[in-house]
Amino acid sequence: MRRPAPAVLHRARWLLTGRGFPVEDGAVLVEGETIRAAGTFKDVRAFLPARGGVRDHGDAALVAGLVNAHTHLDWSVLRGDLVFPLEGFRAWLEEILAVRGTFSPEEHRRAAEASVAEMHGTGTAVFADMTNDPALSWRCGRRGCGVPHRRLFVEVLGFDRWRLEDVPVLDALGIGDEEGPGMEPISLAAHSPYAVSPELIVSAKAWCRRLGRPFSIHVAEHPEEVEFVRDGTGFCREVLQRLGRWVETWRPPGATPVAYLDQLGVLDERTLLVHAVHVTAEDTERIRRRGAAVCFCPRSNHHMGVGRPNIARFIEAGVPTALGTDSLASNTDLNLFREAAFVLDHWPEMDPAVVLQMATVGGAGVLGVQASRGSLESGKRAEFTAIPLPPAISPREVVEAVIREGQEGRCQWIVGSAEGCGSEGSAS
Repeated sequence: MRRPAPAVLHRARWLLTGRGFPVEDGAVLVEGETIRAAGTFKDVRAFLPARGGVRDHGDAALVAGLVNAHTHLDWSVLRGDLVFPLEGFRAWLEEILAVRGTFSPEEHRRAAEASVAEMHGTGTAVFADMTNDPALSWRCGRRGCGVPHRRLFVEVLGFDRWRLEDVPVLDALGIGDEEGPGMEPISLAAHSPYAVSPELIVSAKAWCRRLGRPFSIHVAEHPEEVEFVRDGTGFCREVLQRLGRWVETWRPPGATPVAYLDQLGVLDERTLLVHAVHVTAEDTERIRRRGAAVCFCPRSNHHMGVGRPNIARFIEAGVPTALGTDSLASNTDLNLFREAAFVLDHWPEMDPAVVLQMATVGGAGVLGVQASRGSLESGKRAEFTAIPLPPAISPREVVEAVIREGQEGRCQWIVGSAEGCGSEGSAS
């Protein structure tokens, strides 16, 4: 009979619980795989069992594992192949179509495994993975420490399809009311308003709604999408015609992409809108009213040359927000700390604490894993990192310093009793 893992009290100069201000001389008490208490060292040590130990991380900050709310491991095989920045969605898609289907399953697998290792080495505990190819669906856990964990979204494509039963990827994965074979609980995602029929968008959302799972969709990412939904013209229509997917009977809704999704009835508190670059003030209010969330991928938008989202407006409106890296087809890495640092550099009005919350608490909330992850609180999973910081630092500088140090991969994992499964600068 295995003995329970001994309790360990992790102490550090700073503690970022994900709720409120940085705690100086903070501590997290871990028993087995669970956080039992978090707060000041003085308060938390009172809960340490007699046989427990103390690990002092010195001038470091204890930070919850990050949550990357949007990426596509299918496209990790393109790491370094595209030269950024590109000149808009047309230029990006032409490059993608040119290489589509040219890589073997083994190349895809190795690239995906390297991406998971990278996320592990840069502090990500959970990531949302969008896939529309059953041959590229694999389990992506980390042996030993177990992080990062994948939240799988099967991405539906088909402007000329109207039923879930007509989507090959769903049939191949054997999706029913429960999990797919050997996988974590599955959600569905519709690719976008220009690549999926309205009937299929509604059906995918209905499936997720019935099972109480999050639903994701790219929306308002580029001007071409806005033109297509409004007028039914432009590059998106050209691509559908070129691929033989155009439907002559389809009529444009004559609305913004967000208003169109609202007309379809798919906006609610379990809907995650990805990108939201070309969104009006009225759209922002519509999203807030419906309780939907937004995941920003600002580096992807920058590299593709499609514009920049009004992040501050969503924050001010009280819309739930998260951060994602998107894929290596539109980004240079999957380091979510670098995504956060990019926001600080290009949106100087943003509070670093709010940006870090988007990458932790916010991401956990939009993916539906907030009960176990996203913050350092009693009852949550013990999956967090210690990030070394300069000794002479004030409370108001701590959060930004965490983001800056984190983007360099300077973090050590603490996962239950399996401490040290990732080390400074390591992605192994």
